[in-house]
Amino acid sequence: MKQVLLWVVALGIVLIAISGCGGPYGTDSSAETGASGPTYLVVASGGLPVGFADRVAAAGGQVVRELGEVGIGLVAFHDEDAARGLAGTGDLTSVVPNVTLDWLPGDGAPLVVDFSSESLGDDETLFAGYQWSMLAIDAPGAWEAGFTGAGVKVAILDSGIDADHPDLAPNVNLADSRSFVPHEPWIDDNSGHGTHVAGIVAAADNSYGTIGVAPGAEIIAVKVLTGAGTGELAWIIRGILYAHEAGAHIINMSFGANLQRRGMVDATGERVITASEVAEIVNALTRVINYVESNGTLVIASAGNESADTTGDKGVLRLPADAGNTISVSATGPIGWGEDPDTDLDQPAFYTNYGIAIDLAAPGGNRAPDPGDVSPSWYYDLVFSTYPRTAQGTPRWAWMYGTSQAAPHVAGIAALIMEARGPGATPAVIEGILRRTADDLGKPGRDEWYGHGRVNAAAAVR
Repeated sequence: MKQVLLWVVALGIVLIAISGCGGPYGTDSSAETGASGPTYLVVASGGLPVGFADRVAAAGGQVVRELGEVGIGLVAFHDEDAARGLAGTGDLTSVVPNVTLDWLPGDGAPLVVDFSSESLGDDETLFAGYQWSMLAIDAPGAWEAGFTGAGVKVAILDSGIDADHPDLAPNVNLADSRSFVPHEPWIDDNSGHGTHVAGIVAAADNSYGTIGVAPGAEIIAVKVLTGAGTGELAWIIRGILYAHEAGAHIINMSFGANLQRRGMVDATGERVITASEVAEIVNALTRVINYVESNGTLVIASAGNESADTTGDKGVLRLPADAGNTISVSATGPIGWGEDPDTDLDQPAFYTNYGIAIDLAAPGGNRAPDPGDVSPSWYYDLVFSTYPRTAQGTPRWAWMYGTSQAAPHVAGIAALIMEARGPGATPAVIEGILRRTADDLGKPGRDEWYGHGRVNAAAAVR
């Protein structure tokens, strides 16, 4: 049948989307508006003190939101000096600007071409034959053992989700999904990024389109990024806490902002972040992540696409991967799989970050780093998943690559483990199983490219 192939180089990711039918869909937003003046995060030594709002008002500010469970208050001040003056007063330890960061760095231009395709695969009648990544992690072995992630809630913190996509609609929990982006109050995905990530985790086993690692898992869409990939720090923090409150067992964050330890300017170009504030931002996000992890929610993050050695580059921090008890995931993939299905599926991806920060590896897609060596069917080496429907409602799927695609493979396997192990599957237990059952590739033991190994779904549920 006639299909449309969309080639996009965007956000540091190469994307190719296939058109394969609805309009925008979303839920009521819980994002807050109306703050008077620039906003700041006030961090207390413990919980927020009694009379916190009165202290802020006395200093000339306004409390926008109290996050008492983690001892953080979001406040608005017109006077920056007055806001910063709260730091060090009694049990208020720091005040940092609520910065806007680019969490999906990069940009590019689209190229649209026509493409003809036949149905591939026996289970998913359209595109299962493109999903080499499911073979790499032996997801079919886990499914054959009876595990699909049923009963497990996975929160996708990202740019939103196309909740009416036929591969996602059966598994999206619309009632619990939320947007924390004030001017994009629906969970609709204006980027494509979140929809692609969600499909890797839990595209439904519906004999149509693609299939996710955990096709029986429940998806909670938590929109914390704009369509341009930017977002305020407070949106990320509130999204993490909300996902935990909504009962998510697993949080997937396939994004990352690079912070310079010596200080920097945020994505708006207007707010300066000092070196000490960079450290406090990391501390605040670490506090939030560790809080939800210690209370039963596993947090997974992408390691980044800068080809950076995390062991040697001490001047840059990548958030959220470098904050708290996250599982940081690097990317693997084949080169030339379209010509040779027996090629190695587990080569370190040319773009992936590597080094001491890597916990686990998973399929993220790959290609020859030298453009002269790229084959005509190079896109088969990328990860194939769901993509937002057209304005006319036509379903689409896409090839993309990045550690953004690697992390949701781990989130999907974590959902399979949780189903298999039941209530005793704490974040520490799940991470231990992921590490023990991962295929030890590269140097024996933990290494810079694969961490503890490339995850293995079938082994994880045995």
